[in-house]
Amino acid sequence: MSSLVRARLGVYAGLFYALRAKHPPSAAHGLRVALGCTKWSSWRKTDESASSMLEVAALLHDIGKIGVPDRVLQKPSQLDGQEQLLMEMQSITAAEMLQGAGASPELIDIIRLSRTGSNVAQDSLPDAAKMLAIVDAFDSMTTEQVFRKALSRERAINELFANVDTQFDAKLVEDFATLNSEPRPELESQVAKSWLIQFVPDSPAGFSFTDVPISCGATQSLIDTLFHRRLLDSLTDAAIYLDAEGQILYWNRAAERMTGRAAASLTHHTWTPALMGLQSESGQAIPDEQCPLRSALQNCTAVHLRLQLTQPDGRVLKVNLTGTPVLTGQGLLSGLILMVRDASAQVNLEERVQSLHVMAAQDMLTKVANRAELDRTIPKFIDAHLQMSRPGSLIICDIDHFKKINDTYGHQAGDEALVTFARVLRECSREGDMVARYGGEEFVVLCAGCDNPAATSRAEEIRRTIEHTPVPSLNGSTMTASFGVTEYQAGDTPATLVARADRALLTAKSTGRNRVVQLGAGQLPADQRETVRELCPQQKASWLNWFRSNQAIPIIETERLASVPHAVAVQKLEGFISDHRAEVVKTELGRVTLRIDGQKLEAGRRSGERSLTMIMEVAVKPVDYRNPRTNAYQSKTKLEIVIRAINARDRRGSTLLGQANQLLTSFNSYLVGQEITDEMRSAIAEHR
Repeated sequence: MSSLVRARLGVYAGLFYALRAKHPPSAAHGLRVALGCTKWSSWRKTDESASSMLEVAALLHDIGKIGVPDRVLQKPSQLDGQEQLLMEMQSITAAEMLQGAGASPELIDIIRLSRTGSNVAQDSLPDAAKMLAIVDAFDSMTTEQVFRKALSRERAINELFANVDTQFDAKLVEDFATLNSEPRPELESQVAKSWLIQFVPDSPAGFSFTDVPISCGATQSLIDTLFHRRLLDSLTDAAIYLDAEGQILYWNRAAERMTGRAAASLTHHTWTPALMGLQSESGQAIPDEQCPLRSALQNCTAVHLRLQLTQPDGRVLKVNLTGTPVLTGQGLLSGLILMVRDASAQVNLEERVQSLHVMAAQDMLTKVANRAELDRTIPKFIDAHLQMSRPGSLIICDIDHFKKINDTYGHQAGDEALVTFARVLRECSREGDMVARYGGEEFVVLCAGCDNPAATSRAEEIRRTIEHTPVPSLNGSTMTASFGVTEYQAGDTPATLVARADRALLTAKSTGRNRVVQLGAGQLPADQRETVRELCPQQKASWLNWFRSNQAIPIIETERLASVPHAVAVQKLEGFISDHRAEVVKTELGRVTLRIDGQKLEAGRRSGERSLTMIMEVAVKPVDYRNPRTNAYQSKTKLEIVIRAINARDRRGSTLLGQANQLLTSFNSYLVGQEITDEMRSAIAEHR
């Protein structure tokens, strides 16, 4: 441990605990950023002194929020101009606090300069400040907030690349992307042993900076006891706990399902009716000052209400709300328990299977859905989420070293391990989810209304639960499991969705097991989908070409510009090839020709249509793109794409275009490329 850490840890730990007492989510964010910086600097083999300086700066980069009013920190919506100004004042407060704690000017400068963005040329900033800015932005983008959804890791990396030179250093972003391109178990273990681990008690060996809990305070510890958490999470009604000041301390799984709002984005916010999407029974907004729960807290009285709840996707439920005061032994108000019951009948996928007693759809050993039922359900799952414009994710998992369990304890013990595993999956699933046995020791969980970050968090919860669940037939020992997670994205078919999750699972197993790997960019936020449609229009082709011969007929020819550098684009292209089980027909310098069986493109075809075999030629070229705002060149990738159909005689033109466009849409989801315009072409300098 460096002299900096030995000399100042007590003071800095005190500042961190003060921030956690003020606003636990900000402290949790700071700790995740610190651990992320530790992992990165270890990978870059940064010297110990510089690494320790970066760790401390990352841990305390938001310490100035201690001086920000609670009404701003806890506001459940976007900040207005005045509130944003108050938030920006935290930099001055942070500098004053750190100076008072005896921090060096170098440490203060790292924090200050990490917030400069495009106001200062990137070349003039120290590496530590630039690294802190990147990890800070990445964690903010991949953490769900009350006013916005979290981005998947791949989409967050794309956002970093899209803002290089103007906000982030291009070489460091590429370095960070390489670091996060695959799991690094040796680095995670090293991070877990660092001095920062004192802030996360009982951390497992495979600890990751994404696992940091929001709060470790005494109040939260009481709520997080195993009995109370299991009890609250097993309820089918939404259960919410408010402290005496109206701050949300607990938001159970049923509340997440009912409201469409994740607990992580709401914990430690002050309760308002709008936060849960509540209106009067007639649909009128409930002013905060007229909220019945305010009087319940002030007067220690119970309330019983019939209200209307509007979910983020616009669906409306009728609900019954009951608020019950919680008193201490001395009769003082400790908080308020809210119970919200859905007054409308809703049935999830597994309940329908059970109510109809479809034995053919159930795995006889584990009592979850079987492979045949899963294969029938995935297309319906995709269609339902497309129609509602909601995200949907798939988790595929299997028990680590299952053969060793059978060989050591016998097949009966292996069966009990499978039953235990399936039980944990069911307990950790939510209404609308489906758990199915995929085959052998592999299981699949379809996560309804769940995006990539939320599904990854769910998989981490399952992984930790499995790791701490004894199996009697294994002499009380526990087992571990590996997980692959992905979200439905544009152009996906059931086959590509499962293949991408399976690729993530194989990565988890090949990098040490007992871990979760997420792949796929997922869906864009709703307010950006129209932009994507404009950037990826339906391609047109000449009708004459469709009847000329029985050879490979060109259907689509287009050029795209991906925001990522050449090496990252090649890596994403490899993922596309793997997930579509494409046959590599020919490779040349910077160009690959693929043959893709049309049976992999089953989604979107009319009943009775025969599938086509597509030939796809992709040229991948590194280019320098001149940013029109700064005139600086950024490293991007130009993609030249030609899609042809083999043996297309007597096929309808709409069928050809439909399947070719689906393939192009799926390709674009992996590379996130924009169609090149004349203006963009003039800004590109190609490497020859």
